[in-house]
Amino acid sequence: MKHQSKNAFTLIELLVVIAIIAILAAILFPVFAQAKASAKTTATLSNLKQTATAGIMYSTDYDDVVHPHEYYNGAVTPFIDAGYYWYIEPYMKNKQLLFDVARGVNVDTNDVNRLWERAVTISLNRNGWSSWETPPPGWVRSYRVMSSQEDIAKRAAYVITARPTALSIGYPWTSDEAACPVIVNPTTVSNTRFQRVYLAGRFHRDRVITAFGDGHAGGVPSSKVMKFNQTVAQAETCAGYNDPMYVPQGIDFTYWGTWFDATR
Repeated sequence: MKHQSKNAFTLIELLVVIAIIAILAAILFPVFAQAKASAKTTATLSNLKQTATAGIMYSTDYDDVVHPHEYYNGAVTPFIDAGYYWYIEPYMKNKQLLFDVARGVNVDTNDVNRLWERAVTISLNRNGWSSWETPPPGWVRSYRVMSSQEDIAKRAAYVITARPTALSIGYPWTSDEAACPVIVNPTTVSNTRFQRVYLAGRFHRDRVITAFGDGHAGGVPSSKVMKFNQTVAQAETCAGYNDPMYVPQGIDFTYWGTWFDATR
C-alpha cells in the first residue's frame, strides 16, 4: 500500500504563527489608538477654530468688544443663565461645534432653557480674554476689547474643559484657576474649580486644546502654561485668592491673560 503524505502545520508552527500575530497586534493596536485619538484632536481643533471665528465676527459687529461668558436676563425666562453661545449663535448656527470630539455631545442641546450652554466642552476664557474683575469687595466686571490686548495670537480665547465630577461635560472657568491646577485625584479635591481645564487636557495627551484670540487653533502642553499644585491652599495662593493683585511666578500671562489688569 502506498501512503500519501499530507501537508499540514505542526503544533510548533501554529504556535509560532500565533505568537507572531500577537506581537504584531501588540505593536499595531496602540498605533491605531493613537491615530484615532489624533483624528479626534484634529476635529476638536476645527471646532475651536470655527468657534473663535464666530467670536471674532461678534466683536466686529459690537465695536471690538469680546462677547461675555454667559447671558442672564431675569425678564427672559428661557435664557436665564445661558452660556456664551447665546451671543455667537447667529454666526455659527451649529451647536455641535461647541464640543470636544473626544467626548462627543453629552448634553441635551434641545433644552429650551439654554442651561446646556454652560455644560459645553469648549469654553470661553472668562477673565483673561473676555473680561476682568476689580479686586474685592467690589468684584466689578468689565468686558475687554480685542484690540487692547497684547499678543492675541498667543492668547487663549477658548479651550476645552471638563467637570471634575462628570468628565464627559464641560464647565465655565476662569484663567486664574486654570493656570494653577491641583493635580491629584478629583474626588479628593475640595475646590474642583482648579481642575476644569487640566482634566480636559488628559483626553488629548495632556495638552490644552486651544483657540487663540486671532482665530487659529492648536494644542499647548499643560506643563508649559500651568503651575501644578498638590493642595487647594497652594492653588488658591497661586491664583491670588488672598491677594488679587499678587503676580505669581511661573505663569504664562501671554497665554492666559492677566486677571487683574484690564489692558492685558
